Amino acid sequence: MSLAGLYYYFKGKDEILFDIQHESFRTLLESHAEALAGVKEPKEKLRRIVGAHIAFFASNIPQMKVLSRESEQLTGKYAERVGELRRRYVRLVRGVLDELSESHALKDVPVGTAVFLLFGMMNWLYTWYDPAKDGTPEKLAEAVQEIFLGGILKPR
Repeated sequence: MSLAGLYYYFKGKDEILFDIQHESFRTLLESHAEALAGVKEPKEKLRRIVGAHIAFFASNIPQMKVLSRESEQLTGKYAERVGELRRRYVRLVRGVLDELSESHALKDVPVGTAVFLLFGMMNWLYTWYDPAKDGTPEKLAEAVQEIFLGGILKPR
């Protein structure tokens, strides 16, 4: 499709950017709902969130570049709609870490800090991840889970 042909479907660059971000967050939230269905244990919830997040990112590298690099470019109603999805996503992850905190399983790290440290581990993989060198998304998710949980959980 030509660039001109693209604008047959979209009113402008803002609408394209909105569509990419909105659909990405919507899909992430849906995949997390499926991954968490019936799961009660917070550590397992966190493992599934990490697995779903990394699987999505590894399969959608171009969209992830847009999400990470262009997240502040939207304005007005587009920014509001994407911002609400982003906040829902952060609340979902924070809720799981709150559960771990309430069970006294976390080290003395503020939950909000832990949430964004986890996102920092996962969101930048588009800059370096190569499945040929770095393994499958599942193996990468296992590494993130091990490193993050090993750093945040109190020793048993």
